[in-house]
Amino acid sequence: MCHPWLAAGVAGFLGVLIVRELVPAVRHGDGEPSLDQGLLGGGLRAWFRVRIDPLVDALLAIGVRPDAVTAVQLGVSVLCGVAYAHGWLFTAGWLLLTGGSLDVLDGAMARKLGTASARGAFVDSVTDRYGECAVFLGLAMHFRDGWGLYAVLAAAFGAFMVSYTRARGEGLGVTCAVGMLQRPERYVLIGGGSLFGSLGAHLTCTPQAGSVILVTGVVAVALLANATALQRATAIVRQLA
Repeated sequence: MCHPWLAAGVAGFLGVLIVRELVPAVRHGDGEPSLDQGLLGGGLRAWFRVRIDPLVDALLAIGVRPDAVTAVQLGVSVLCGVAYAHGWLFTAGWLLLTGGSLDVLDGAMARKLGTASARGAFVDSVTDRYGECAVFLGLAMHFRDGWGLYAVLAAAFGAFMVSYTRARGEGLGVTCAVGMLQRPERYVLIGGGSLFGSLGAHLTCTPQAGSVILVTGVVAVALLANATALQRATAIVRQLA
């Protein structure tokens, strides 16, 4: 059963939100966008940090600690994978974006508390990897009967190589955080593709439309994540030469 009028209302709300909030953030970004710093750019990242700062203060005020937020993020990621496996694209999209927000939130809380540490960074990284595994596993189950499965596998490979190249470089004493498709961009492309895919399916009363829009986002992640991994590998090799 499709709900075109409900989908139109939600799409309109999201459109107003994007025009009101995100467009000004992009316009007032830090100069010209640089692919080395991610496709979202500094303006959107700064906008998001400002928006979550009151939530950081509120959670710290009631005694919530960063480790608790990290644990919740893992739970949300697992639920996201389950939602993808069952084809609940709209729910999965919101869960993925929520998990991405929590990933930023726990780090901001740790820094404000002054408890940011190597231990916390390690736990956060391990949690991120498990969370991404759950999401990609759910996506693989959703596309298991079509060619989209290969796009999911390529996207998962690229995502993990992006993280691996940075971690391996840092292990050799080289810092390399550059990359046009970092974790926030992956959240936006796949999560946004899920939301708009679901809305498109309801607007057109064509269930296949949701998967088409989502798989387009997954293909974009597959291409750009692997390009980013090569970008980082090249930068690290140059510094080690």
